[in-house]
Amino acid sequence: MDVSIEPEAIHANLIATGQEELFSEMAQPLVLAGKVHDDFARRVMDREKAFPTGLPFESFGVAIPHTDPEHVIEPAVAVATLAEPVEFRVMGEPNQTVSVTLAFMLALNDGHAHLEFLQKVIKLAQNAGGVERMFSARDDRSLFDLVKRFLT
Repeated sequence: MDVSIEPEAIHANLIATGQEELFSEMAQPLVLAGKVHDDFARRVMDREKAFPTGLPFESFGVAIPHTDPEHVIEPAVAVATLAEPVEFRVMGEPNQTVSVTLAFMLALNDGHAHLEFLQKVIKLAQNAGGVERMFSARDDRSLFDLVKRFLT
């Protein structure tokens, strides 16, 4: 399954005051590209409340927000490095929080592809050099080039 990575859905040093703003900013390009339904960001927020997606790594936090397949038109991903951390509850440990500075918003409509793509994201997050290059990307285009290289 091909997962679309649209240049407009890649954000370097995104400024978001919280999860709701982050999800809205990340989802909007996917909505405009016809990849997800209009209510995608709200659906992601609803799911995040019930099933947190924050993952603590050694020196940073990652979030992999997503929602159910029926809210996806075509598989896509949005990626953002954050100028300031956004707090997320930890996946599997909802009483703990993690300061997230790297977010991968998944819009996938196939369970197998979802697991496969999650593995790619986690492998990337464990690649200290790759993550460091992503954090040092100065603009959206530079980050887009890195994301394409790492996730396709």
